Amino acid sequence: MDVATRKLIAVALAAVMLSSVVGVVGAQELRPQVASSTNTDATVAFSDQTTDGTSVTVDSVNMSDGGFVVIHDDSLLEGEVTGSVIGVSEYLEPGETENVSVTLFDGVPGATFNQTELTENQTLIAMPHRDTNANETYDFVATNGSEDGPYVANETAITDAANVSVETQQTAGESFVVADLSAPAVIEQGDTLNVTATIENPNDEADTQTVEYRFDGNVSAREEISLEAGESTAISTSVNTSELAADTYIHGVYTRTDGQPAQVQVVDEIASFEVTGLSAPDAVTAGDTVTVDATIENPNEFAIDQPVQFRFEGDLVETRNVDLNGESSTTVQFEFGTEGTPPGTYIHSVFSNDFGQDAIITVEAPDDAPPTDGEDDGDGDDAEDGDDAEDGEDGDDGDDAENGDDTQDSDDSAGENGDDANDGDESDDGTDSDGGADEDNGGTDDGTDGDDAADGDDEANGENTENGDDSDSNDDETDGNGNDDGNNSEDGDDQQSDSPEDG
Repeated sequence: MDVATRKLIAVALAAVMLSSVVGVVGAQELRPQVASSTNTDATVAFSDQTTDGTSVTVDSVNMSDGGFVVIHDDSLLEGEVTGSVIGVSEYLEPGETENVSVTLFDGVPGATFNQTELTENQTLIAMPHRDTNANETYDFVATNGSEDGPYVANETAITDAANVSVETQQTAGESFVVADLSAPAVIEQGDTLNVTATIENPNDEADTQTVEYRFDGNVSAREEISLEAGESTAISTSVNTSELAADTYIHGVYTRTDGQPAQVQVVDEIASFEVTGLSAPDAVTAGDTVTVDATIENPNEFAIDQPVQFRFEGDLVETRNVDLNGESSTTVQFEFGTEGTPPGTYIHSVFSNDFGQDAIITVEAPDDAPPTDGEDDGDGDDAEDGDDAEDGEDGDDGDDAENGDDTQDSDDSAGENGDDANDGDESDDGTDSDGGADEDNGGTDDGTDGDDAADGDDEANGENTENGDDSDSNDDETDGNGNDDGNNSEDGDDQQSDSPEDG
């Protein structure tokens, strides 16, 4: 840009900036100069250049107190002081900074844009601005010019202008198309906003184009996407909402000439839907279809959709997204079949994010269904199993009247075994009351000896009071040896002796 043009722009800028921002009367009488080393504390150099339309480069800027270099479009010459701002650098420390890259149509606090890049050649103006509130954030647009005003010299805003040419697009095809933008309409502050969209190439040949995602007017993500003819692809991006105030924001995905905007409401808290009025039959017959109703209520003041689940015996059967206006309710209905469900008692449930209701339902066997448990006529416990009249324990088994333990066995009353009334220990044996040692013989083994009918272990045996050492023995005071016999009742073998015939 030649010097004459620069001076004309400087005059216009001085009049606009000083009348609109600085407020100096008679600004039109100021000298036509861009910047002077006299009485100035900032300089800027901005050369003509060619760009892809998304950014420009300022050759150098020198600011005594630090601040920002701001890019205005040519609407500044028409009086658009804040509306002409299309780009701003990051905060720059005091001193000189060279080759400052400034992104266009993005990152200007308080500004919104309806385009993402320069689409035609035009004159742009670079202008150093102060950080008057010392927060290192450019607040000129957001405060409508009351903060972070421009550096001035001799009561003239310091500027430099450049002719910026937009390089020719690589292809002359149509712009990529944005479709199927998906994002929540309401999000809780601090949650991540996830956004997806489909990008389509409508052209008959392959192409590469820029796709941007903007949140609240500012570019949050930018990507070069290459697509074959007729091809489409899905893109995704996200926004951290932890620093956002509770409010409604506009965001969207944009290509060269197409886009899909949407609104998202950031709220302090999202309450879960509530579940009430669960209704279902208490009992059904196996094979029936069961209908379950429940009332879903949105306690929030805003519209939102949330998932609602139906579960049977803990297993997820169906999930349904329910969309409700603020403080409204609706009835949801689920159906499930019981075919193949064994008879029994089951629990089914309807759940929202935080709430839910449960109920019990009994599935009964059909009336004409054959028994299926282990106690019917065909199982192992019926009249034909091992415990019935024909098994090993019935009248024919080994324990009946014909087995070895019945009345015919060797221990029965028939007296045929070795222990019956006629065995060797009966009253007819050789030691009973009729035997050779009984009370009728001439010996000392009378009816009170150890082998009588009360055998050797009873109270009449050889160790009782009637044995050979008792008062009736042959060694007592009445025996054949007279009263003075040494073996009388007072000797060492008295009534407590263990042998019936001892000395």
